[in-house]
Amino acid sequence: MKLYTLILIIFFNLSLFAETKPIYEVCQNEIATYCQGIKPTKARILQCLKERGKNLSDVCEAGQSALSDTMKSKSQGFCKDDVSEHCRWIIPGGGRILKCLFENESKISNQCKVVLNEI
Repeated sequence: MKLYTLILIIFFNLSLFAETKPIYEVCQNEIATYCQGIKPTKARILQCLKERGKNLSDVCEAGQSALSDTMKSKSQGFCKDDVSEHCRWIIPGGGRILKCLFENESKISNQCKVVLNEI
């Protein structure tokens, strides 16, 4: 089981290299406007922008979309059981699944917490 987890972590970390610029860079103005005081993890910034972000720049919208796809892949791998247990009634979209996972952070698996707290 540990080997499987290690392989998944390596696989998903490799996918991070596919992101050309980090969300913090491409959405700097939007983060400053909408996400002041938010813990600067990728998942929390993504959830904030999805929930509060209005009129995002094209480059930020593209960065958010790319990060959203990456986070979706990771959460389906590492957080699938947590989503099934704690967020099964949540309709996906607009950052609602991430918000649910954050609300249940004390109850979710360590693997899922790693995804949620990745910088």
